[in-house]
Amino acid sequence: MKILKNKLKGIDFHSEYIDNKPFPHIVLKDIFSNELLEDVVGSIKKVNTDGGGKIWYKFCTSGNDFSEFGEKVTSLTDYLTSPEWVKFISEMTGIKNLKPDPNWHGAGINWEPRGSHLELHTDFNQHRTAKDLGWRRVNVLLFLSKDWKEEWGGQNELWNKDISKCESSTNPEFNTLVVFSTSDYSWHGFPPVVCPEDRARKVISCYYYCEDKGPHSKAQEYTTYKGWGEGRSFEGRIGTGFKEI
Repeated sequence: MKILKNKLKGIDFHSEYIDNKPFPHIVLKDIFSNELLEDVVGSIKKVNTDGGGKIWYKFCTSGNDFSEFGEKVTSLTDYLTSPEWVKFISEMTGIKNLKPDPNWHGAGINWEPRGSHLELHTDFNQHRTAKDLGWRRVNVLLFLSKDWKEEWGGQNELWNKDISKCESSTNPEFNTLVVFSTSDYSWHGFPPVVCPEDRARKVISCYYYCEDKGPHSKAQEYTTYKGWGEGRSFEGRIGTGFKEI
């Protein structure tokens, strides 16, 4: 089964990745097989809307068993933790000896309908249970929202160190990949989703670790949402989750 449209070399993207502001990141479009992702989107939608009438918000999956979504989803999630893909991410970021999380802790398939939002935050720096993974160093977000309009919100935002300016805003469009390095100052989130009721922001998230802590300055573990409670409202998106719009 073809996953990528063409073979990629991470080193070809390294300079752009390192030079991008406000911290190392890159946005790559249309690198995965459209046929594969079309099937993935259909499978996710079918499970979410037909699976007992449940609608998920934010972290809609937990664990590493994606079998209920079918063969194509399983193939894609397996590939995102495969040696071939991890090598690509490692070469692109320049971070050696990256490791995927086989248990997909805090990651997976996200279904975020109208009203979903995510306050600006930095991520947990170490896995809470699998300490052997080391330090969380890279986030990968594969967006799957077809025909997404900018006015529907939900853009993946990367903010500068003092949280005074958004320097990167990416629409969650179908077959768009965002990769960024995590640190004490990798502030990110997304504004409220205001798409029609029959649409949703869809994304697969995957995290990568390394024994070298890199730019993390704190030796101790800290949790996701570091920095909350400092009086910042960010246009009403307090915390993560859903609110009626």
